[in-house]
Amino acid sequence: MKNEGVFHESWYEDKQLKLLEKKVKNTKNLEGEIIEIGCWEGKSTVVIANACYPENVDAVDTWKGNLDESPDHISVQIARERDVFSVFQENVKKLTKGNINPYKQDCFLYLEKLANPVKFCHIDASHDYKSVKKTLHMLLPKLVDRAIICGDDYAAAHIGRKDLEGGVERAVKEMCPLHFSNGNFWWYIHLKKHSFLSKMIYMKLIYKKYVLRIFRICKALAKKIALILIVG
Repeated sequence: MKNEGVFHESWYEDKQLKLLEKKVKNTKNLEGEIIEIGCWEGKSTVVIANACYPENVDAVDTWKGNLDESPDHISVQIARERDVFSVFQENVKKLTKGNINPYKQDCFLYLEKLANPVKFCHIDASHDYKSVKKTLHMLLPKLVDRAIICGDDYAAAHIGRKDLEGGVERAVKEMCPLHFSNGNFWWYIHLKKHSFLSKMIYMKLIYKKYVLRIFRICKALAKKIALILIVG
């Protein structure tokens, strides 16, 4: 019988897991650490670990919930009543080949001590603006060329959330202007632009993010004008 994990909360959609898996595999040919900040019961951790095997994943979490958001956050309440870390350990034991190194500590302490370069990082910890921005501020200087960072709750913790001071969306827009998003999932490719390949990727990203967007806007506007002319 196939082992199945236990995931109590449905906080991470299956379509996001597929995007996450793809981003991990896109860094296969790079050298550097693979990290997840905010793991909870390991649903996304398992996907990352299986996608990068035999490389290891550093799984960083306090497993105490999103205290930076609020001492009464739903995840904090759950963590008081459930041993989330034990559930995480059981899930990764059942669903991976053991290529996970858990770090039960604050992510800022982990990043401060991290000496090795990073090629991939998935961020899904506290979603308040200050926490996400600080994480990105500490992480960006450690990234190798063409490294990928990504995360969850881009739409849920949107820039209009006053309780989160603009949340994930605001922090990502400020720290990683050339990023992409699909629903709650966001990602950023770190390009140092010193190599020909990086320059080509950079130009492609610029085209996809801005030129195509302008083209779609102009196309939609042209349709509206044509409709007005026909009706008129």
